[in-house]
Amino acid sequence: MSYQTLLDYSNRMLASVRNEDWDTLIQAEVDYVREVERISHGESGVALDEEQQLQKLQLLSTIMDQDREIRERLIARRTLLEQTLLSAQKKQKLEHSYRN
Repeated sequence: MSYQTLLDYSNRMLASVRNEDWDTLIQAEVDYVREVERISHGESGVALDEEQQLQKLQLLSTIMDQDREIRERLIARRTLLEQTLLSAQKKQKLEHSYRN
């Protein structure tokens, strides 16, 4: 169930990044990290049968695919913000040049 919970947080993160809802994304990431920590402490010594291992693998595969899309969208957002900042800096320099 813990990996299903991770997938739920991953789904929230993906939806948030797709909707450019940065506050919700941050909260979902915090929840996700907490769940990862909880799993890492509780998973040792737990034996999974073959079906459970397959289910875990499928969940992790989906989570990794979503993580890849989240990272790609965040990189694109960062690039856009960098371009906007650069444009604003150029505009300021140009305005400063005209004033002097």
